[in-house]
Amino acid sequence: MSRSLETTLSINTIRVKAYHGWYASERKLGGMYSISINVYANVDENENFEDLEESVNYENIYSNVIEIMQKEFRLIESCCKAIHDNIRRLKPNAVWEVTIVKENPPIKFVGSTSYTIKG
Repeated sequence: MSRSLETTLSINTIRVKAYHGWYASERKLGGMYSISINVYANVDENENFEDLEESVNYENIYSNVIEIMQKEFRLIESCCKAIHDNIRRLKPNAVWEVTIVKENPPIKFVGSTSYTIKG
């Protein structure tokens, strides 16, 4: 009887300039964002880990993130949810975790804010 292995694939810190924010000035000037993705899945312990079709292609994740980040969102929560909903299609049976970090938000002495969705 074979067992399953818990796996995590991580793509860390996709940095992109985007035009999100509650204030019109944020959406006009843009800002830097970092997006990190974790994909959690169970695989058979006999998996050979050599078939890209059985895995998740990093390039597909990256292109999906960039596509969503090109849209305009008022809140990072809605942007994070859009990314999560979009990339889940790549491996529907996996658990996806998306974290978006907004660097230098317009709040004095705050270096970044972040939001995470997992499911």
